[in-house]
Amino acid sequence: MRNLLISYAEAVCLTGLLLLSGCSDNNDKAKQQPVPFINQDRFGRYDSIGNLGGKPVSIPEGVVSTWVRYVGDPGDFDASRKARQYKRPPITYQLPIESFGFVYRLTDGAVLSRKEQTDIDYMHDNKTLIPIGQPFPWGDTIVYNLYSPEQLKTYDYRFKNIIESTKENWNFEYSKQKNKVFGLTYYQANNGIDPSTNQPWTDNIAGRDLYIYRDANNNIKTLILCDIVDQVKLCEHDFFISDFQVKVNMNYNRTYLKLWQQTEKNIAAILDSWVVTNDGKLIKKQAGKI
Repeated sequence: MRNLLISYAEAVCLTGLLLLSGCSDNNDKAKQQPVPFINQDRFGRYDSIGNLGGKPVSIPEGVVSTWVRYVGDPGDFDASRKARQYKRPPITYQLPIESFGFVYRLTDGAVLSRKEQTDIDYMHDNKTLIPIGQPFPWGDTIVYNLYSPEQLKTYDYRFKNIIESTKENWNFEYSKQKNKVFGLTYYQANNGIDPSTNQPWTDNIAGRDLYIYRDANNNIKTLILCDIVDQVKLCEHDFFISDFQVKVNMNYNRTYLKLWQQTEKNIAAILDSWVVTNDGKLIKKQAGKI
């Protein structure tokens, strides 16, 4: 009996040593992957971090309107086994971001930040301007990281596809107009006439106005499609940022098309304000954070 107790005690000790050894290994691994420094706002909310356009960024949590998605993350509605088993790598300033969104005010370049004055402004404008048909000065903005050399860096192909598809599917052509609009080359759908009725367009399905801007190398870096009818006319504004490997998609009231150049500069400055050092230290005052 005594020998059995001794053997049991030895087994327990051996198991304990193995567990301790396992814990030690896990601790060693944890030490090899230190938790990065993460900035906070005045409410204690932690920034979202990652790598955007090849640069480490720290994005204030209060400004993020659609969550930060990282490269490799499963899609929102992906219920596959692979998606369920996916384990994201540790989030660091080197982990590439795929996309994220925020809300931008076109009239002054402000970024909406929850719990701040801009949040109050947004709700006020939403309640007072939209019901009476006044231009809503806020634009939904999504930033896409160009993390792969295979991703297109111009809208040349998209422009060509729009021109060809309208001719094939809708039986009309876009006509380049003589005069530019706000510095943009303007293409009008069939000179403003719906070919099915020989009357001015009455919907925005096929006949939206098309605007492009080419850089010094004749590549299309800005492409904008705008509604032509309805009380509230919207523009979908897509552009690349020259010194930041990202592309941006925005939707806003057509009234603010005239501000397209300033809008692109402001968005570039906002993204630049979120660039930090490799260890997360701030370089500039972050847009959207007081």
